[in-house]
Amino acid sequence: MNTRSLSWLALPLVLLSAGCPEGGGGEGGFQGTSAVLYTANDGSNTISGFTIGAGGALSATNPATFGTNNPEWLTVSSNGQLLYASNQGNHTISGFTVNGTTGVLTSIGTPTAVPGTNPSPRGITVTPNRQFLYVANSATNTVAGFSIGAGGVLTATAQGTIGTGGTLARGIVVAPNGQFLYVANSGSNTISAFTIGAGGALTSLGTVSTGAGSAPEGLAISPDGAFLFVAYQGTDRVAAFAIGGGGALTPAVPQASFPTGTGGEGPQRVAISPNGSFLYATNTATNEVAAFTVGSGGQLTLLNPNTSTGAGTTPIGITIDPTGQFLYVANSGMNEVRGYRIGAGGALTPTIPATFSVLPQVPIGIATPGRP
Repeated sequence: MNTRSLSWLALPLVLLSAGCPEGGGGEGGFQGTSAVLYTANDGSNTISGFTIGAGGALSATNPATFGTNNPEWLTVSSNGQLLYASNQGNHTISGFTVNGTTGVLTSIGTPTAVPGTNPSPRGITVTPNRQFLYVANSATNTVAGFSIGAGGVLTATAQGTIGTGGTLARGIVVAPNGQFLYVANSGSNTISAFTIGAGGALTSLGTVSTGAGSAPEGLAISPDGAFLFVAYQGTDRVAAFAIGGGGALTPAVPQASFPTGTGGEGPQRVAISPNGSFLYATNTATNEVAAFTVGSGGQLTLLNPNTSTGAGTTPIGITIDPTGQFLYVANSGMNEVRGYRIGAGGALTPTIPATFSVLPQVPIGIATPGRP
């Protein structure tokens, strides 16, 4: 399998937790007694749910799966009460309410159509104040905005859609202050920046280049909102951008991108720890997770060696629980989630047990509450 072609499969794995902080992926509104993790299963048009127990062990919810249509991304509101999936198969968004005790999902109703002709929705995110939802559309090179009403019902904003100024939109993320939005354009090797205004309207701040052949994919923002990190699957690097007071992006340090290994890794997704000290990337082509320490000014230092996820696992989705203790990877090649404990210095060691089956098949992607 050509792992570079897997970018269109970018579907998330979502994790909720009681009392998770706003900067670390949620604002502490989830009222359950246990953390809950979700995967989007591209091969079976479903979402799988798990509870997270002692030591990071996962147990399937009951029921274990919930129907969608070729889900391409997941996002959860900052209070952990709403989950949305972008459905690339029928160009819609499915919405669910989350049971705060069991993690079981209940459909909000008929999926909401995304504006445009076959827009192919991919990345999806909800603002920290839970007022608006945005989805990146790779076929029409647009961002579509929706207001979130009572019960999680979606209504298109008055603006509807806005062009990204790039091609093949993939990842999307909102800054912790809720004022800025960013989109990774894999086809044009750019990042689009927007401000979020009244009624959810977006105003373009233009695009920044990520370099020829970089194919930017996954995005993550530091908990303090100071830095944007981007996975370059085309050039096997992770880049750091400083976020200015008005939302504009500039390279964070003179060496603006950092290798995820010795070459050929194909990083697709990135996740940052709730304390902002560590950044992790899934190296899809080499079946690894790359770990970095985050220094002053956004400087990244690679922790060697990379952590293997196992031969043939094809890791894509990656997430960190809001306590910062555990990291989980969606291994699309083996239909499993693999868990790791995060050490004091950022190193990863497998949980016990280390792997958890995801059936029917093909779990992909990542999101934590309040972030894609």
